[in-house]
Amino acid sequence: MREGLYAIVGAAGVSADTDSYRIGDALPAAVVSPENEAEVCALLEYAQGMRAPCIVAGSGTHLTHLTPHEHAWWLLSTRRLNRVIDYSPQDLVLTVGAGMMQQAVQELLRAHRQYLPWNLALPEQATIGGIVASNRAGSWRYRYGTPRDRLLAVRAVRTDGVAFKSGAKVVKSVAGYDLHRLLSGSWGTLAAITEVTLKVQPLPPLFEAAGWFTSWRHLEPTLAELMRLPIQPDGVTVVALREREAQRRSGLRAVAHTELQWGATPSNRARLDWSGQGAGGVRLGHKRRQPSATLTETPRLGRVELPTPPALPEPETLLQPLTAPETPQPFVLLEFSGSPDGVAWQIQHLRERGYPAEPVDEAQLRQLRDWLAPRQHALMLQILLHSSEVAEAMAQWTALPGVSTIAHAGNGVLYVAADENGLTETLIQRVRALNAKYRVLNGAMWLCEQTGGELPRLTLGAGERRLMQRLKHALDAKNLLPTLV
Repeated sequence: MREGLYAIVGAAGVSADTDSYRIGDALPAAVVSPENEAEVCALLEYAQGMRAPCIVAGSGTHLTHLTPHEHAWWLLSTRRLNRVIDYSPQDLVLTVGAGMMQQAVQELLRAHRQYLPWNLALPEQATIGGIVASNRAGSWRYRYGTPRDRLLAVRAVRTDGVAFKSGAKVVKSVAGYDLHRLLSGSWGTLAAITEVTLKVQPLPPLFEAAGWFTSWRHLEPTLAELMRLPIQPDGVTVVALREREAQRRSGLRAVAHTELQWGATPSNRARLDWSGQGAGGVRLGHKRRQPSATLTETPRLGRVELPTPPALPEPETLLQPLTAPETPQPFVLLEFSGSPDGVAWQIQHLRERGYPAEPVDEAQLRQLRDWLAPRQHALMLQILLHSSEVAEAMAQWTALPGVSTIAHAGNGVLYVAADENGLTETLIQRVRALNAKYRVLNGAMWLCEQTGGELPRLTLGAGERRLMQRLKHALDAKNLLPTLV
């Protein structure tokens, strides 16, 4: 099998780096990188004739969500399909090969004051085809939606080697069925995407982020009020990382039992630093102060009167009854983009409402963004909830030993990550009791081994399952590509 695959792509398309595409203990028998769509067609046609199972991937950053075939399988990497095919800045339309990296695309667009509103983990590794195939979205999903919402057209190849196109390079199109949107979110289980057309948008003049610590009992009403305020953040995120997990993140610290003090001015209050140090080496202390109304003055916002904030609970009751004493304290993070005046007004409005919104710099945002890369966690779940359920679910998961969480609260997307200390029977029972839709982004094989194949499971109705099976049979009749759990 390998010799036949290698003959199609030549020496330049053969990769010895099989470890980057490891799924648990399983490694591909061969990794090949076609240079064009014709080679993709030839590879899949040959593989179907040989009945050789295949997995399609870009850089493999989220490959762990898939379950490998029981028999020997090979991997088709799209990384050499990395050229710009068409770009019309005046039309805000871009067409690129599926293997082009997100960071390279953003640099191309930035030269024309445009961008894709995606803030996904590891942009220097994530490919456009992989992002579209998984339809994964970062915290900016709250304002800008998912990759599917920006998708205009794709070219793809069926497992019998036949190429097809869906969509058109215009925003409004009635060119047949929306197969391109069907492929977005299929995780490469239906066809191999080779080319992607996206609508981009103008680059805002300013990006800024602000956040503050809160308590678990105050988190739900805080999130509910943020949804009602006349502000338009790009994302609303809640972070709760344990000390061990925070230290692994190049200085990120756990947000347990530490808070910004009410009454300090934004200009002299200790600036948030994930290492636990404020600006100028001032450590954020544990001492509590009674809230008081304060006049503050900043160069950007001018003189602002902060209303008296709600009284904080005492330390011994802060994390009760949902969480254990060592549970990290939640940190609320809001990201904004737009004109300087518009962004400043929104942050000022938060402070006027009594929220001690402090600046969060770009390096800290990058660390939080890249925390969502699944391979660095022993187990990682993505759970889909109603936004009103996020606070309680987050507190309950974070109370488990060895578990850290990040939630894109405005969209109801909760990420749960466990280190080696968190792989316990209690965690398994919590997963077993889930009645929400979820994905195991890493650690599915461990769950399968511990539960005799019961977990993970795809929470679908009978009608949904039949529809998925019919689509799978129509596009991949011989099950050459993997099937979602």
